[in-house]
Amino acid sequence: MSFYPATAALPPANAAWRSVDQLNDEADAVLMLSMQRAQELAARALDLAQQTGYEAGMARARMLIGYGHFYLANYPEACAAFEESAALAAALGLTALEARNLNGLAITAVKTGQLGQALEYHLRCLRMVQSIGDAQGQARALNNIGNLYLDLKDYETALPYHLEALELATAIGHSILISSASINAALDYQELGRFDEALTLNQQTLARARAAGYRQHEDLLLANMSVNLLALGRLDEALALTVQGVSGSEELGDRENLCDVLITQGRVLAGKGEWPSARDVLQRATALADELNLTLRQAEAHLHLSAVLEQLGAYPEALHHARQAAAAEQAVTADVLRQKSQVLATQLKVERLEHRAEEERLRNQELSHANAALQVAQERLAYQAQHDALTGLMNRAAFEAALQGAIQARETMGVLFIDLDHFKQVNDTLGHDVGDQLLIQVAERLQRSVRDGDLVARQGGDEFTVLLRRVRSHEEAEAAAGRILAALSAPTELAGRTLTVTASIGVAVSPDDGTDVTSLQKNADLAMYLAKRERHTVRRFQAALSTAALERLELEQALRAGIDRDELRLHYQPIVDAQTLTPVALEALVRWQHPALGLLPPGRFIPVAESSDLIVALGDWVLREACRQLTLWRAQWPALRMTVNVAPRQFAQPGFAEQVLTLLADAGLPADALILEVTEGAVMDEGGVPHEAAMGHTGLTLALDDFGTGYSSISRLHQLPAQWLKIDRSLIQAEGSAGSSVRPARPIVRALITFAHEAGLRVVAEGVEHPEQLEDLQTWGCDLIQGYLIARPTAPELLSLPALYNRN
Repeated sequence: MSFYPATAALPPANAAWRSVDQLNDEADAVLMLSMQRAQELAARALDLAQQTGYEAGMARARMLIGYGHFYLANYPEACAAFEESAALAAALGLTALEARNLNGLAITAVKTGQLGQALEYHLRCLRMVQSIGDAQGQARALNNIGNLYLDLKDYETALPYHLEALELATAIGHSILISSASINAALDYQELGRFDEALTLNQQTLARARAAGYRQHEDLLLANMSVNLLALGRLDEALALTVQGVSGSEELGDRENLCDVLITQGRVLAGKGEWPSARDVLQRATALADELNLTLRQAEAHLHLSAVLEQLGAYPEALHHARQAAAAEQAVTADVLRQKSQVLATQLKVERLEHRAEEERLRNQELSHANAALQVAQERLAYQAQHDALTGLMNRAAFEAALQGAIQARETMGVLFIDLDHFKQVNDTLGHDVGDQLLIQVAERLQRSVRDGDLVARQGGDEFTVLLRRVRSHEEAEAAAGRILAALSAPTELAGRTLTVTASIGVAVSPDDGTDVTSLQKNADLAMYLAKRERHTVRRFQAALSTAALERLELEQALRAGIDRDELRLHYQPIVDAQTLTPVALEALVRWQHPALGLLPPGRFIPVAESSDLIVALGDWVLREACRQLTLWRAQWPALRMTVNVAPRQFAQPGFAEQVLTLLADAGLPADALILEVTEGAVMDEGGVPHEAAMGHTGLTLALDDFGTGYSSISRLHQLPAQWLKIDRSLIQAEGSAGSSVRPARPIVRALITFAHEAGLRVVAEGVEHPEQLEDLQTWGCDLIQGYLIARPTAPELLSLPALYNRN
């Protein structure tokens, strides 16, 4: 928002003045996130403005310093800064800035107990913002007038002010004011006994506060919601929120809110009959209230502690705290009466201004629409030069310019490089028009997923970048990237189909990962390359990534040569009957005998193969070698079968089933000798419909691998074109025990077996390592087992099949 009057000329294009404005903008942006940081930036702006004679910059910097002092509870310093800034703003004709200083003086007066003076400041502020059509200023003034009546315990009067402030803030999209007014309105509902309305509004506000990163509001909301839940008798939910609230308040250093949460936590524990715990918590709350001299909290904390001590039979202590509570309550009552007498003389003025404020709001809305229409024509050309024509996002050049500006301002920031997974398939199968519509939806979701002030741009094709401002660590940037990942993956309807978009995101943070535009974007791109190995994931840049990218390329080239030089090996792990432990099949597991690195497990090279065209060639070799070895073993054990893992890209090859049948025929094996292990995603199309025709009536057996992880769906078991189901080892390992603190997976495993049998599938349990697991699986009717309890994957020449056949 500009603080120059409409009739005044703007200052000349002075680089130093622009720097002052930029510093003030940054200070304003972080005011609710880091008061110390805001003061540092404003102090720098003030110093530079004084050096260059930029009076408007000086006035705004002093105001921001004043707000910093206010949020740090330095009230005399805050009042002095506001008064000096207001006087300078009035002399310069900067009405909006003067009004904001009056707002600061008003809320400072409230904190120092001068409610009559506070109301006078609020009235002057409200008149000013109405005169210039400042909807943001009106919302702020109305919200603070409501707070004044909230302090006076006049909740019926406070509520209309807060609701009107919320309506105005919502209309202009001012997120911090929306959050503040919502919190205050919910407090009014709570004090009026309308607990359901309070809880609903607080829940909505909490979601917005978390999305915007308003930590102080988040902790305050947790405290308020726990009070709502306590009043509604939902004690377990209330207790859980108090635990979060205590942790957050301690981390943020908000001791006043911590006191509130501790009082509520003590009340909840008392309500649950946990008297010793309630006593300990309330003792901590009373100590904190006494230390901070919070009279209202003292009254409440001592009162509830007295009741708990009485329940515990500590009557002398209970009486002592009851007296403390009574004394504090008397002080509170006297203070409220004194403050009410201060505002009585001006209350009639406030009531009249309520009606005028609504009339002015409507008039200013009309003026705002007229001004917006005039600005559209002027801004259209500039917009087109800086934005992507398809999505409306910033284009690459504009993003790099913004990034350069942030670097020059020495901002802490994160850069995300986002690449959509499998986007080429959408263009190839559904057409470029559908691809364009998908990109537009992705752009919209990206914009909704970031905070105010963050920037989203389209680099080109299916690549996007995001500038995260005020990010101080990789963890913060990764959390933001995780929210984006979740937003993008929600299903979308396009061209009569339900599509699910996933993405790979790389993260770089300044200054750790670069101090210039090129380095930050390159390093975020390298991190994205790492994420692309797994897809639908987030990876941060690491110093070794540049080397790792080169090593990955070299590994891909070596694997390509290794397939040609017959360096691949197969190890085999038995799959046995769960009751008799007789071998039924062997799973073929690929290894790579690297000439320099030795025997490599699949985790070292399969991701490289899957991200290139090598996975098809590798998969073909595994099928041929597995069939060759099975032919040798079936000469002695004719019923023995072989399972082979098939990658989704290999499974999707045209004519794949016919190729497998030809391979089996060449080896002299029947179709049922081979079992193809595939994931659920490989046998389902984009709309979740099984590829029934994929195997046709070939007689080939399919096994659903890794079931129980990812997006496995029990409801679709009967639809899937498979005969075997392999329960993932992570579920078997997580079976847990009766004394474990981790929720056991036993019911899940048992249910999977039951559902699979109902769907006509045989069940294989992977990762069986302990006799207890085997006993459970036998009891539950599992058909087959596989794991270290039976045998580890072994080279064919070392695998003793006769011993396995004779072990039972």
